[in-house]
Amino acid sequence: MRAPIRLDASAPRTDWREQVEASGLVWHSDPGKTPYWSEDQHLVLKLKAAETLEDAATELHALCLGACQEIVKRGWWDRLSIPDAAATLAQASWRDADFSLYGRFDLAWDGTGQPKLLEYNADTPTSLLEAAVIQWQWLEAVAPESDQLNSIHEALVERWRSIPETMVHFACAWENSEDRQTIAYLAETAEQAGKTVELMDMSEIGFSQGGYFTDANDRAIDKLFKLYPWEWMAEEPFFAEIGQERARFIEPAWKMMLSNKALLPILWELNPGHPLLLPAYFTRDELRAQGITFWVEKPFFGREGAGVSLVDRGNAIAAGAAGHHGEPSIYQRHANLFSAGGQHFVWGLWMIGDECRGLSARGDSSPITGNLSRFFPHRIEE
Repeated sequence: MRAPIRLDASAPRTDWREQVEASGLVWHSDPGKTPYWSEDQHLVLKLKAAETLEDAATELHALCLGACQEIVKRGWWDRLSIPDAAATLAQASWRDADFSLYGRFDLAWDGTGQPKLLEYNADTPTSLLEAAVIQWQWLEAVAPESDQLNSIHEALVERWRSIPETMVHFACAWENSEDRQTIAYLAETAEQAGKTVELMDMSEIGFSQGGYFTDANDRAIDKLFKLYPWEWMAEEPFFAEIGQERARFIEPAWKMMLSNKALLPILWELNPGHPLLLPAYFTRDELRAQGITFWVEKPFFGREGAGVSLVDRGNAIAAGAAGHHGEPSIYQRHANLFSAGGQHFVWGLWMIGDECRGLSARGDSSPITGNLSRFFPHRIEE
């Protein structure tokens, strides 16, 4: 019997660069470095393996929403290091069930036992274009007889149709090409849902004397998707003005609870021993008291592996990019990743609304996934 997951070699398309660039993936490689987008290898999952990951994401999403309810009910904002003004915003956003578009779980799973939650990228998940479009086009060109856990694009279009606003603004830090292309892709899905769209830089967001947000042309912003973390939003000049305008923002303010690594020990506290969770704590002493000797330290607001350390018996054996000095951290038991071909893989499960609609994978020679970790397409076989 073949393993539930394997890494297969494949011949890259001769024009793969032109193909992915035509679809918006302009950051596919750097000269002299291994390409970020990979076609010389791909991942193959048995159908049951793909279903195991999909089911895990669905169950974890429900656990996370339950944790949000407990955070709000118990007023656990200090545990997440969320300041009072932001906490008030997040609480109101949760109470009113502000619209959410998408998020991405990162899971560890080597094909045995149950997948384990590493974190929930619920506010500003990237690698969306690669997951929704680029790997699907690869599948159609290279292995059209195979399947893929991927209906992200259709789900996004469907999700946009559920909001009444006819115009949606999309904003990011414009100098970041990946973020710019990501909002351009999201704007395309909104257009396919019948919306009028406008792209802008975060610095172009204004606030009128009439009490509403505006774009660079002084047009009112009815709905704004911002690829910009809420903890950064709290530092913007207009943050104090959000107030009653809060529901205009996507992702919603309540996602502050899910995109924070402090969610991990809270989940473990609320669901001790759950097979999809890893033991996680707010202090090393709590973790060591459980006899755990191999763990990962993560800053509350870290992204793309920045500030992450892998610790074995008190000694750091691997570290992500520098950053987040002085920020509080959580301590999570280490989990085995699927490893093949000298790469360690993390599974990304994409939630659109409350449904799991896609799978992606990032691989790296380091056990810590970072900004430059390679993206590997996947296919499913019976």
